Amino acid sequence: MEEQMSKEQLIEEIRLERIHLEKTLEKITEQQMITPGVMDAWTVKDLLAHITVWEQRMIRWLEQTVRDEVPEMLPLGMTWDDIDKWNEQTYQKHRQRDLDEVLAVFKLSYPQALSAVQDISEEDLIDPNRFAWRDGRPLWVMVAANTSWHYKEHEETITTWLKGMD
Repeated sequence: MEEQMSKEQLIEEIRLERIHLEKTLEKITEQQMITPGVMDAWTVKDLLAHITVWEQRMIRWLEQTVRDEVPEMLPLGMTWDDIDKWNEQTYQKHRQRDLDEVLAVFKLSYPQALSAVQDISEEDLIDPNRFAWRDGRPLWVMVAANTSWHYKEHEETITTWLKGMD
């Protein structure tokens, strides 16, 4: 089970991991952004589109949660075991997008995600029993998985790829 995290700690972790990711991105040229091989055939651009899609899903799930709805988290017929398939579908859908468009949406999505987290009450975030659909897991875990943990995961992927290019 995950350790407890306050809303303040969560927001700070989100900010720090995003700063770390953005500092890594500053080291990358436009050509490197569109070079395949970062993660299989994926480019850095593809990873940024992927991160943005998950941030936007999380925002939608939080909005549904605030309205006391059970979020529609998975596409019809999928389970969490299908996450790789879902990510591949997302990759195929977004891989032809222009780099400038992906970067612009990536930059716009983060403040939206941070604002969505700031708008959720501390109780809603940390009480593991607040939402029955969470099966005893606090909401902050879903938030971290789609923000700070996700930023860290893919920052490490990009850093490893960059080191291999030397």
